[in-house]
Formats: sequence, structure tokens, C-alpha cells
Amino acid sequence: MQQLNKLLNYSNIYSLWLSRGKTKEAAVELTVQQLDALEEITENDDSWMELVRISAAGRIHDAWLALDWPEGFDELVLCVPLCKLVNWECSKCTVGMRQENNSCANDYSLFGFIGTLVMNGERDELLKHIKNARRILKNEKYLWNIHKCEAELIKT
Repeated sequence: MQQLNKLLNYSNIYSLWLSRGKTKEAAVELTVQQLDALEEITENDDSWMELVRISAAGRIHDAWLALDWPEGFDELVLCVPLCKLVNWECSKCTVGMRQENNSCANDYSLFGFIGTLVMNGERDELLKHIKNARRILKNEKYLWNIHKCEAELIKT
């Protein structure tokens, strides 16, 4: 499954971010790259079914699987560079600040919602959500409404 290999594991995405200078720009770019890989996985029938299987199997044994990809799936593997940029202090993160300072480990957060959609097998909704996540990462005029689980334009 070539698509699965495009999603980098914790060590690889972290090393890549370090090699790119540990900047915010690199963190955002690499997180978008991870979203692109997830989108490819989701669009392909075989890799989508494998992702759902991996996600379901892994969560039975381990609640935090960000270090386990591809044996287990945790949506936090997508945003490792952003987390490391702020040393896991969500209130300082470009995403955390725009989701009421909530951690992406929460099911209702921008990245946590990805895990919920995968676990529930909601493929079409996941594809829409990936586009929203990209929009939020690339345009700081958007926030993630944790109560409605949707992207919104920031009212000025």
C-alpha cells in the first residue's frame, strides 16, 4: 500500500522538521504535507479500509498511538511539528489559539476530529474536514469552532 507509506511516522516527520530549521513555516508546511498524505490514503479504497482497520485495532490496546504509525494510527502524528514547535503548549500553537486553547488530543479539536471520523468510517466527511484543516493552517483568518466542529472565518 503505497499510500500508507506517504504518511510519515513520528520519528520521520520530527526529523524532517528539525532538518528544516524548526521554524513555524516548516511546521505548517509539514503538517499540510501530512494532511495531503492522509487525503491520498482516504481517497483510495484499499488504503482507506486499511487505515480504518489499523485505527480500530490499535485503539483497543493503546490510547496514544502517535508513535506507532503504521502499526497504529493516532491523528496527532499529523501535527507533530506544530506540537514540537510550541513544546506541547497548545495555547501558543497557531491551531490551539484558534480552537479556544484546546489540545488537538481532544476529539472535538481540529486534529482530534480526524480520529473520530476515521474511527466512525466517515470517509466523505473526513475528506471535507481535511480541506478545512488545510484552510485553517494556511489562512490565520479562520478558526476551528470546537462546539460545532467546523471551520469559521474569524469575525473582526
